Amino acid sequence: MLTPSRPWFGREPPADIAAELEHDLRLSPVLARLLALRGVQGAVEARSWLAKRLQDLHRPELMLGMEAAARRLAKAINERERIIIHGDYDVDGSTASSLLTLFVAACGHQATAWIPHRRIDGYGLGEASLAAAVEHRSQLMVTVDCGICDHGFARRIELEAGCDVIITDHHLPNGAQPECSAVCNPNQRGCTYPDKGLAGVGVAWKLAWATAKVLCGSDKVPPPLRAFLLDSLSLVAVGTVADCAPMSGENRILVHHGLLALRQTGNCGLRALMAQCRLEGPVTAGDIGWRIGPLLNAAGRLGSAMANIRLLTAATAPAAAAELKLIVVENEQRKRLTQMLSDELVARVESDAAHQASPALVFAGEGWHQGVVGIVASRLVERFAKPTAVIAIDQGVGKGSLRSTAQIHLGQALDACRSHLLKGGGHAMAAGLTISQENIPAFTQAFLAHILARVPAGHNAPRTDYDGLATIRELDGEFFEILAAMAPFGIANPEPVLRLAAITFLARPKLFGKDGDHLKGAVTDAGGGTRELLAWRARKQFIDFCGLGSQFDCLVRPEASQWRGEVSPRLVFVDGLAL
Repeated sequence: MLTPSRPWFGREPPADIAAELEHDLRLSPVLARLLALRGVQGAVEARSWLAKRLQDLHRPELMLGMEAAARRLAKAINERERIIIHGDYDVDGSTASSLLTLFVAACGHQATAWIPHRRIDGYGLGEASLAAAVEHRSQLMVTVDCGICDHGFARRIELEAGCDVIITDHHLPNGAQPECSAVCNPNQRGCTYPDKGLAGVGVAWKLAWATAKVLCGSDKVPPPLRAFLLDSLSLVAVGTVADCAPMSGENRILVHHGLLALRQTGNCGLRALMAQCRLEGPVTAGDIGWRIGPLLNAAGRLGSAMANIRLLTAATAPAAAAELKLIVVENEQRKRLTQMLSDELVARVESDAAHQASPALVFAGEGWHQGVVGIVASRLVERFAKPTAVIAIDQGVGKGSLRSTAQIHLGQALDACRSHLLKGGGHAMAAGLTISQENIPAFTQAFLAHILARVPAGHNAPRTDYDGLATIRELDGEFFEILAAMAPFGIANPEPVLRLAAITFLARPKLFGKDGDHLKGAVTDAGGGTRELLAWRARKQFIDFCGLGSQFDCLVRPEASQWRGEVSPRLVFVDGLAL
């Protein structure tokens, strides 16, 4: 029976902004509404937002600490110092580490990339970082996607290893500012950089750009380094999307041009990844989020993220293929572990009224693999629409990952629970923590209290948001042209979902797929427009409503599918209600 799987909620844009966009840009009401809902204000901003021009990127020197960092890195390159690039073990950290390693190589020098082991060394700067600096006899360490919460290790590395430290990060700071040669983080105190949403790989790319300018003594970067910076936007796109960074501001520009760069990248590792994922045409942000990102995440979650570095810095296709083969095996193991723990925790929530009534979810257990708790937390948020923490306990110490909803900023939530943690940090939608096992109950109580004070019980009930009502006739060629310009989609710029009223199939839809579980067919409404509707795994829902004259309201995701070079607009079924 065709009934909504969740309650529907229509988002409302500022009426005056939508009307202004409709008038000034001569847009249809539905397109003006979509732009207004994404925070676009006025015709000038709309044109810039849709254009995604590289020239609209901010100068890297606007970031506090960037000029000092660029001068120090340029000196190390010119004087052939021993450089170590210290990354984080997720996709953002892996791509950022690879980018700076490849940048130094493009400048005619060499740098050593090093990423701590998730289970052995832990996150960020620590004793293992100091040992690595000593072992490599490094003269300069550059962190990427980590270091802002350094707990004094940057200073120790400079004093005890004689190695200068540059920290590049994007996470929210807590505690004292690191004491080292330079700190580049748009979110550090006192930094007036206009865009706070850059991922770690975005900050690393900005450092490469600034350093290139120092090396050539001009704002105009010479062609070889300019070519490198443009091609390396492919790495920026992968890391930014995989880290769930907001798809607004500079990230929209960086990811857009990074996706274009992926089509013709010379990076052997990225080409191997696209071949493994069978991505033959233009790559989308969704392809990274659902296919490329999980593969790269597997290495850092189950083993060592150094496998990602070897893949993304591989000099030849055979070397990249060999490294990727090992990552694929780890990814299969990661999927099995993730599914087992996800099933267990979903069952707990669905069988426990207290969990269902709670404003957030906190789970902790011994024997869980630390590398999959973040993915499991994401699945629980998606299913139950509650901020979630999943903590793996080993020898009395818990290491956990947290994922959130739009209403809760995890950095602020962890600050409210700081007294119960050994350490913790992150950004709005994702964070990590380390905690003594005996403090988990107290943390749980404080975390739930913080959430409840900001989101009343029941307010986070799962629902499906949509962007407004539309007629099929409004979804014309101009609509899909502007829709393409609205991409890339992601957090802060979700794929549009529209409500169609009283639609019906023009003819009985066709079933397809191995088991005939999917269907497609032309639909129309009272306005007389027609479009193809595609419904994945929806045969059971539609079985009684496929006849002529059967009407239903429908939530759809408009998309322009591409197959063998041909583009065809279609409407992808999200949810439906029989009339």
